[in-house]
Amino acid sequence: MRVTPAVLLLSLVATTAAQSQVRNSELGYTLTLPQGFTFPEARSQKDVVDAWTEATPTSPEGALVILIARMHGILPREAMRQEDVPANTQVVSFKWKSFDVSGFKTQTSQAGKPVFVLVAQVPLRPEAVQLSVAGPADQQTRGQAIMEAMLASLEGETNWLTSSERAGRLGTAAAWWIAIAVAAVLVLAWRKRRARSA
Repeated sequence: MRVTPAVLLLSLVATTAAQSQVRNSELGYTLTLPQGFTFPEARSQKDVVDAWTEATPTSPEGALVILIARMHGILPREAMRQEDVPANTQVVSFKWKSFDVSGFKTQTSQAGKPVFVLVAQVPLRPEAVQLSVAGPADQQTRGQAIMEAMLASLEGETNWLTSSERAGRLGTAAAWWIAIAVAAVLVLAWRKRRARSA
């Protein structure tokens, strides 16, 4: 009898832990969903591939919402520029793996209430995604912490090279150019020698 409650508790903990891990095989990512978020009934935007909302809002002004949307392409290494976004929007940088990824934040209103929106653009391969956290303006600090935690847990292949990968490729290219230059010098020296002996 004592084993049964322990087994039930263990299975409940395992189920809860499994539910918080999200996997999207089409876009090739996994991430850990913060506690207290549930999958909503429906998604209304066509490019949204995953969406969650707080089951029990912390704020009396409403719930936080997390969205992942496809971007239909890959992201270049160049950072987003302030002139690329609307005037009431600020370009920001987020950390993902060893990369600084571009994003933006803005404050607006919805149904007459102030809300914030944070967006990070993640350079996944084969297709980049936008991770968004939005909700009541009084929850912006918490939204920032959720964004950072989700980016820290987000795993997937990227088309960007790390600093060490770039250095390795640069080193390989430099080695080839040096080898070509040495070969060219040796050929010229051999021709000069041959011309003198003729």
